[in-house]
Amino acid sequence: MEKETVQKLIDVESDRVVFEVAKGKSIVWKHFVHVKVDGEAVQYVKCAKCRSVLHWKSRDGTSGLRAHVDYCNSTRASHSQPKIAACAGFSAAVVPKLPAAVKSDVTDVIVRWCAKDIRFVERPRVKCVPADCDC
Repeated sequence: MEKETVQKLIDVESDRVVFEVAKGKSIVWKHFVHVKVDGEAVQYVKCAKCRSVLHWKSRDGTSGLRAHVDYCNSTRASHSQPKIAACAGFSAAVVPKLPAAVKSDVTDVIVRWCAKDIRFVERPRVKCVPADCDC
């Protein structure tokens, strides 16, 4: 299952998602919960502070999770960096993807435009100036 799909399910508080308290030895686990979708464990954890989903497998260890906690704490404390969705011209809304046929049509138009516009440029003929040249 893709990370984006899991994040969307969590954001809409789907009944398909269940969280399980982590039982690891590291103190970092107090900041994360394991994610289960449809009753099956997936390779993701959710940050308790920012609700972000992170890809995690047991063999990955906890250093990546600890780095996220440090980052999460520093950005939460400073509040200096706004989310990109809050900036003018950006939106958090999901933008639908273009159908393949539309992409193909746009590509064809661009290729034809480039083929028309890229012309061989003729260089002007230069006559030889030296007196000993037979041109």
